[in-house]
Amino acid sequence: MVQDLCAEAAVAALVEGAPDGFTEVVVVLLGSRHSRVRSAGVTALRRVGRHADAEPYLTDRSAVVRACARWVLRRGGTDPVPLYRALCAHPGARPAAAVGLGECGTREDAGLVRALLTHPVAGVRACAVAGLRALESAHVDDVRPLLDDSSAAVVRQATVALLPCADRVPRDLLLGLLAKDRPRHQRIAAVRLLRAIGVHTEV
Repeated sequence: MVQDLCAEAAVAALVEGAPDGFTEVVVVLLGSRHSRVRSAGVTALRRVGRHADAEPYLTDRSAVVRACARWVLRRGGTDPVPLYRALCAHPGARPAAAVGLGECGTREDAGLVRALLTHPVAGVRACAVAGLRALESAHVDDVRPLLDDSSAAVVRQATVALLPCADRVPRDLLLGLLAKDRPRHQRIAAVRLLRAIGVHTEV
């Protein structure tokens, strides 16, 4: 709460359209490790007339910051959707492009996001699952293979996507993931999905 109040006070002190406060205030806010403070900094970019500087924050790890970046760009006359589509062509350096596109794109973008489910970078795969969920296009057959992923982040996202339709995941597959030689994150995913269909077991 204190961080929010301080960030809001700093932004409120900025003069509309004046660039003077950019270095002293906005840059400091943008550099914060706290997402709510960063979001205040991104929002302040509009206030100092630097809308285009919001573009790097389209792929921030925080959904709140990404939403603020989209708002600032739109206020400056830039549609963020084409930017996300371009970023998804080479998302290795900015994995959150996939989830960002899911948050503001249309179902026609699902194919572009779905293609990233097999990307070599784990962060991209995880964000692709989240992006498909946002587009309401996370199909069981596409996401199910990711339960076997070596990345815990990817498996967590796949599990969340599959929970509403856990009854469509083969039970034998889930029971196989409970094997003691399986990584712990895979076993936890299997337990969560089995419990979702009424099968109670332990890791």
